[in-house]
Amino acid sequence: MNNNARVRYAPSPTGMQHIGGVRTALFNYFFARSRGGAFVLRVEDTDQSRSHPEALQDIYDTFEWLGIAADESPRTGGPYGPYVQSERIDLYRRYAEELIAAGRAYYDYTSVPRDEAPRGANSRDDVAEEPSESNEKGTAGAYNFEGRHLSPEEIEKRKAAGVVPVVRLLIPQDGKTEFNDLVLGTIKRKNKDLPPDPILLKSDGFPTYHLANVVDDHLMEITHVLRAQEWVPSTPLHLLIYEAFGWDPPEFAHLPMVMGKDGSKLSKRHGSTSVVEFRRQGYLPEAIMNYITLLGWSYDDSREFFTREELEELFSLEKINKAPAVFDYRKLDWFNGQYLRELPEDRLVGELMPYMEAEGWTSVPAERADRERLRALLPLIRERLKVLGDVVPLVRFLFEDVTEWSAEELIPKKATARDAGRWLELAWAVVEKIGLEDQDAVDQALRAAAEEIDTKVGNLLMPLRVAITGSSVSPPLVGSIRELGLERARKRVAGAQAVLERAATSD
Repeated sequence: MNNNARVRYAPSPTGMQHIGGVRTALFNYFFARSRGGAFVLRVEDTDQSRSHPEALQDIYDTFEWLGIAADESPRTGGPYGPYVQSERIDLYRRYAEELIAAGRAYYDYTSVPRDEAPRGANSRDDVAEEPSESNEKGTAGAYNFEGRHLSPEEIEKRKAAGVVPVVRLLIPQDGKTEFNDLVLGTIKRKNKDLPPDPILLKSDGFPTYHLANVVDDHLMEITHVLRAQEWVPSTPLHLLIYEAFGWDPPEFAHLPMVMGKDGSKLSKRHGSTSVVEFRRQGYLPEAIMNYITLLGWSYDDSREFFTREELEELFSLEKINKAPAVFDYRKLDWFNGQYLRELPEDRLVGELMPYMEAEGWTSVPAERADRERLRALLPLIRERLKVLGDVVPLVRFLFEDVTEWSAEELIPKKATARDAGRWLELAWAVVEKIGLEDQDAVDQALRAAAEEIDTKVGNLLMPLRVAITGSSVSPPLVGSIRELGLERARKRVAGAQAVLERAATSD
């Protein structure tokens, strides 16, 4: 393989960047860096009806957030630009005409907009000129080669009627096309099983994916194409286009699919798959980068944590798996939690502060006192953070009064309201007697009190926790009470006791 690899990530700006696309970008980026090559960002926006500026900005924002930089891109420029396909339209037309002149493609006057079709003409919608999903996957389409066989007289008739032709690739109906995939091995397809004479240039002058992709990869001197396995069926077609031009193709490596835990292709129904949503929830870029890179790639059987710099050095195609990768949200949460625990305090405070500001719990922008207040809470919450957004439910009880309690939440399982009231009273008496300076002393006293009345210590802790914080999930209890203050805590315990007394009366 070429050590001076040139690879590209070529997204369409039709939606927000998702996990599968980012995984493709990262694999290309790390491969380029590991080989001392170039990573190219190319924007494939020939589907003008679906492209929009917000999606394009999201591509740039995602790269910046992850800390990966393209060597060549629409923003940075480069020797092979422009790097936006809609700015290269004349180029595609010229190369389509070159194939026609060589007898490897032809004008087809049978695919025209329905409202412009002359009487008796095939009246496919112009929309149908875009390769359908089935055609992209290599299954036979509806086209029956009629455009190959129109007589000169019929062509002139259609020209006179204002029909604007498409350009189709002439696919040989005998032989086979094969290639060696760097991940999957040898792949063969019979030419007759490929989509029949696929469209290269639409009647509006815009190329289809197949033509633009091949022309751009050739002119930008791309040496390796790393893309998802769903593109495997299109690769023989692309190789035929390379052969028609007389160009050497790049090497191909098709990456394993990313699946949900149910075994189906990862999609929105599995939860958030857009990077912008992961950012909103509070995942760190280094955790996302690390975890996504392990979806289909592994360095060895045990190591899981890598810095970006380490991946830039260690990544190799040989360690990509053939089998589909499974995206596990719980594993990602665990990854993110590990990274959060390792963050320096200053950065963690800075990452958490926007969530506090959004709740109105600090000044905007946050002042030094706000930051120091949050810093003081880190020992309580750091170990319980899975994502940055977890800070909100964890500390809400400190910034908002708890004035209502649910009896159901205050009462442990298989207990009564009378039991819970008795346990809450006992637990609070222990806290007031021991004080809040020694966490271990309080824990030991609570265990002893629980043993004395022959119950689990959790039965004492749960009503007290819910009374103090309004939630059964909170930071360590003694630290929470210390931060809240004894007086505020005492009022909350009294309020929760009143709720349990009313519930006990109605039992």
